[in-house]
Amino acid sequence: MPKIRIKSVQCTTPDEIDKDEMYLKKDGHKIWPEGERYHRVDTGDIEQVGLDLEMESGWNEIEVWDYDFVSLNDRLGVFKFKVDEVPGKFSTSMTLLERNSTASYMLFWEVLDKDGKSVDD
Repeated sequence: MPKIRIKSVQCTTPDEIDKDEMYLKKDGHKIWPEGERYHRVDTGDIEQVGLDLEMESGWNEIEVWDYDFVSLNDRLGVFKFKVDEVPGKFSTSMTLLERNSTASYMLFWEVLDKDGKSVDD
């Protein structure tokens, strides 16, 4: 099974005027940030993630959520990307899911080699 490294997430445009409280989920489980509920992000912010995950070959999804204090959390969108065995660096734009949202995010990730190393190592 291929291993990927989620390097970073960039907020191009937040959903909320006063920053988003963003976190990531995969297969219904929160995967980032670890030990915190969310990271506050604003226009242009780049959050270093550094998370290694084993992924199925083929199409995969990672969801972008916004934590809400008084209502249900909002699923802003999803990163859809194809994983294969070839090591390399990639970026993926978020597909917006929430109606009337202005949110826009980018995911920067890479497929690691068979030894779990980055192409930069």
